[in-house]
Amino acid sequence: MHLSDNHRHCFLLTGSINEVLSDFLHLCEHLSTPLICAHDVTEYNQLNTSVLDSSSFEIPSFRTCSFKQVRQELGSTHEAILVDLTHGVSASALAILAGTVRGNGVFAIALPDGDWLNIVDQDLPRYLPWPYESEQINSSFKRFLLNRLYSNTSPFKVIQSNQVQTTPLHALPTLDSVEDNAPLTKEQTKAQSCLFDEAAKSYVLIAPRGRGKSTLLGDSLAKMLQANKKVALTAPNQAAIQTLKARFEHVLKEAHLDAPLPFYAPDALLANDTRWDILFVDEASMIPVPLLMALNQKAEHCLFSTTDYGYEGAGKGFGIRFCHYLQAQSTIEKLPLQPLTLTLPIRWGGNDPLENWINDCFFLAPNQNEEIPFIHAESASLSQVYKAVVGEAWLTQPELLARTFQLLVSAHYQTSPDNLRWILDDPSVSAYLSLQGSAVNSVAIITEEGQLPDELSLAVLQGTRRPRGHLVPQSLLAHEGIEDAGRYRYWRISRIATQQSEQNKGLASRLLTHIKTVAHSRCDFLCTSFAATPDVVSFWLKNGYFPVRLGTAKDQASGCYSLMMVKPLNESAQEKASIWHQAYLANLAINLPRDYPDIDANLANKLSEGVLNTEPSATILSEKDQKDLALFVNYHRPYLTIRAQLTRLVKHAITHKQLTTTHKDYSLLNTAITQSASEIDFTSFGLKTKKQVEKHLKLVVEELLRSRA
Repeated sequence: MHLSDNHRHCFLLTGSINEVLSDFLHLCEHLSTPLICAHDVTEYNQLNTSVLDSSSFEIPSFRTCSFKQVRQELGSTHEAILVDLTHGVSASALAILAGTVRGNGVFAIALPDGDWLNIVDQDLPRYLPWPYESEQINSSFKRFLLNRLYSNTSPFKVIQSNQVQTTPLHALPTLDSVEDNAPLTKEQTKAQSCLFDEAAKSYVLIAPRGRGKSTLLGDSLAKMLQANKKVALTAPNQAAIQTLKARFEHVLKEAHLDAPLPFYAPDALLANDTRWDILFVDEASMIPVPLLMALNQKAEHCLFSTTDYGYEGAGKGFGIRFCHYLQAQSTIEKLPLQPLTLTLPIRWGGNDPLENWINDCFFLAPNQNEEIPFIHAESASLSQVYKAVVGEAWLTQPELLARTFQLLVSAHYQTSPDNLRWILDDPSVSAYLSLQGSAVNSVAIITEEGQLPDELSLAVLQGTRRPRGHLVPQSLLAHEGIEDAGRYRYWRISRIATQQSEQNKGLASRLLTHIKTVAHSRCDFLCTSFAATPDVVSFWLKNGYFPVRLGTAKDQASGCYSLMMVKPLNESAQEKASIWHQAYLANLAINLPRDYPDIDANLANKLSEGVLNTEPSATILSEKDQKDLALFVNYHRPYLTIRAQLTRLVKHAITHKQLTTTHKDYSLLNTAITQSASEIDFTSFGLKTKKQVEKHLKLVVEELLRSRA
C-alpha cells in the first residue's frame, strides 16, 4: 500500500544474494527499474538477465552501481534501491542513495544470513593505514550500524529471505506519476519574494536535500531573465544542475521565450568582465571559499545555495565560515546578508522515518527530539576535564559520540559519514576531548604515524611505494627527500575544533598542551597539515609548531595551499626539526615570490617567520640538494618539489662557468628558474607533453650534476 504521508518503505533483507534479490525484485515488481548497489556488483550483474521468483514469474531486470560510482547518482530520483552491505559498508553511499528515493518508494538493505560481523569487509582497507588489513579489524562501525538497523527507532522491516514468510510478500503498487513543474510551495514562494526584493547584497539558501532548492533557483533565474535582469549561474559542475535547468526551461517556455541557461564554470565567470545584476551559485559549499569571495564581487547581488547537511557534511562549516565573511560586508542602504530557508521536504513526506534514521545514525543533523546544547548553563562553572576515546570505547558512549561528531561537522565542512567509520575503525585514530560537564568544548582527532621500515621508507623516498596513511612521514620522504623521516613516531592532529560559542578563549591551545603532555613519552613529533590561512598559521605558530613543507598545489575544497608543521618532543627531534625548518625556509625564499604569486603579504609573512636577515645564497649547492636532484633524475621525485634545488644548481653552474649562454638548454633553464611553474610555456622549447618536459629536464639536470663531479 501507499503510505498516506508519502514516506519511503524501508526493508532489511537477510539471506543469500539469490534469495534477497528475488524478494527485493518481487517487492518492486510494479516500480521502475530498481538500482542495486554494493562494494562489488559482479554477482548481481551475472544474475541480471532474468530472475524467477518462487512463482516462476519473470521479474524485470535491474541496474547496478558500485560504491565508487554512487556519486554519479546525485541529482537522480529512484523508485527502488537495494544496498548490499554483505561484503562491504559505505556510510556515504547509504546517505547519498537514501536521498535519491522518492516518496512511497523502496529503500532496502541486504545482509547475509549468519554472522555478518565476522565477514571480512572489502571496503574497510581505504580507512586503514599501513600495515593494517581488514582481516585484523573487528569493526566497531559494523556493530554500531547493526545496532542502529535493529533499534526500536529503526524504520526497517526485517524480512528473512531464506525462510517461508508467515505473511506473504506483496508487490508494492505502482507509484503515482510525479507532477512535472508543480507550482512553487509557500516556502519557495516566500524565499523567492525575499530574493526579488533585492534588499540584501548577498543571500544564502541553506537547506537539507529534497527541499526544492534546485527548482527554486531555476524558477527564479528564469523570472529574473524575463524581467531583463543580467543573470548568471555557476556551480562546481553541470551534472548536478539538471533539475534546475529543467525548471528554467519550463518557465521560459510558459512565457513563450527561448534563451540558453546562462551557466558559467567558476573560473570562466571570474575571467568574464561582465558585472551581473544577480549571480546564482549552486552547491556553493563545494567551491573553495576564496573563490566564493571573488565570485561575490562579480554581481550586485549573489545567491549562494548549499545543502545544510547530508552526505557532504558540508553546509554547516560553509555556513559558519563563509557567512561570517558575507555578514561583514560593507553595504550602503542594503543588508549585507539575508538567509533563506526551506524546511519542508518535497521529494518525500514530512518527518520521513528514513531521513530521520540516516541523519540520526550518521549525526548529520541535530536530534530534533532532544535539544543538546554544547555548553549547558549549569556546566559553565565546572572545571575543564580532558578525556581520550579510542575505537570501540565510543560504542558505550553514544551521546558523547553524537556531540563530538556534530562538533566536527559544524567546524570542518569536509566531514562526511565516512569519517564516522574512520574514527570508529582505524586503530591509529584517537580523539582527545575537552569537556565541561557533559558539554564537548573542543575535540582533536589524532592519527599515529611513522616507524616505517627502512626498506619501505626507501621505496617511498624513491616514489615506488605509497602505503596507505602516514601522511607526514610519507610527504617528508617523497617530497622533501628527508631520508630518515620514516623512522620517527608522529602524532598528527588531523582535525581540531572548538564549539563556536567557546572560541577565542584558549581552549584549543590548552587541549594541545594536554595532548603534548600525554604524547611526550609516546612519540617524537606532534604534527599537523592544513589549508594555510593567516589565522590558522598564527594559531599553530603560537603553539610552537614549525613549518616544514608548503604544498605545491591548492586544495580543491579550501582553495588554499597545504602547510605541514611539526612540534618536536625530545632533544633528537628538536635537532631534526631545526634542520627541516631551515631547509624549508631556504627553499621558501626562492619559491615563494616566484611560484606562489597568489599568496597575499599577510600569509607570506606568517609562512616566512624565522627567515634569517641574511638570505641564504642561491648559488650554494648542498649535498642535500644534489641528493634531491638525483631522486628527480633517477626515480620519481616530482618536478615541482625540486624547483628551489634546480634554481641553486643552475645558478651554481652559471657562477662556475659550467653553464653559459651558448648552451643549447640555457634559455630553457633560465626560464625554468625565473618564471612561475604554472606560467612556463614548454611548447616554445619543442616540449609538447608533460612526459616530454620531465624526460628532457631529467637529462639536462643529470648533465649539470655530472659536470660538477
